[in-house]
Amino acid sequence: MSTNLHMRTGSATHRGVYRENNEDSMIVAGTLCVVADGMGGHEAGEVASRLCVRQLAYSSFFTLPGGMSPEEQEDYERRVHDENKGKSNRRKTSELNNEILRTLERLRSLIGEANDQIKGALSKAGGTTVTGAWLTHIGSQQLWVIFNVGDSRTYRLVREQEGFHHSEMEMLPGNAGSASLEQVTADHSEVQYLVDEGQITQLEALTHPRRNVITRALGTGNYWEPDFWVFPAHEGDRVMLCSDGLSGELSHEYMARVLTSVRHPQDAADVLQYEALRSGGRDNITVIVADAIVPDED
Repeated sequence: MSTNLHMRTGSATHRGVYRENNEDSMIVAGTLCVVADGMGGHEAGEVASRLCVRQLAYSSFFTLPGGMSPEEQEDYERRVHDENKGKSNRRKTSELNNEILRTLERLRSLIGEANDQIKGALSKAGGTTVTGAWLTHIGSQQLWVIFNVGDSRTYRLVREQEGFHHSEMEMLPGNAGSASLEQVTADHSEVQYLVDEGQITQLEALTHPRRNVITRALGTGNYWEPDFWVFPAHEGDRVMLCSDGLSGELSHEYMARVLTSVRHPQDAADVLQYEALRSGGRDNITVIVADAIVPDED
């Protein structure tokens, strides 16, 4: 089995220029990163986001490869690597996909437990968005598992060899080539729905009067189902998680420039927060930048 990847991270959070308190919460626990943006006022949003990140961070699920128990890992390895049965690569891929689906179903249940905990504590008086990035592996396959509910976002740098046109690239530091910034998650919001339906443009969405109305959240008693994305992880990958207080202040192009040019994730997080404050800081600002590295890397 190849060496399992670890994370090097940087993070920053700020209440913003105009807000009296910070309703955002974030956590980095092992190879799990989570950002939650609370809502509800009178400290309800702050409590909701804190309960959400704690529920996820304290779960032993994320300490296990793919969330599998040792017995489940052993059974999976036996099914995949039993040469006596002469399994084809197609069969092995099918078994990996089935295991990924089981992992996502368990993760959905954990997010549902967070939803129930918030409802029980706040009686639907507060809620929160959440987005997360989990670096894990199933067998020898290294994976990123991304999830979100609401309009907090996860982005990733996509390298030139992964299919983007060169004109869309920003140069990476050193001799690491070029990359483009991709928004992985899709906002659960009214304006995103209007954009998807072709009723308004992305540019119009930036100033739409209902741009802050979200259609999914945890703890509110309304629809909360998470979306998931899974893709292979490689050494040198970089992902960024943020609340809308950051993505609402900075352009996609500027975030791409910072994430491709600033080498250490903590420096990148600090620059992004500082510039979001300079650009207006109208909301709470939270950002996590995470790099996939080999364990012996400083």
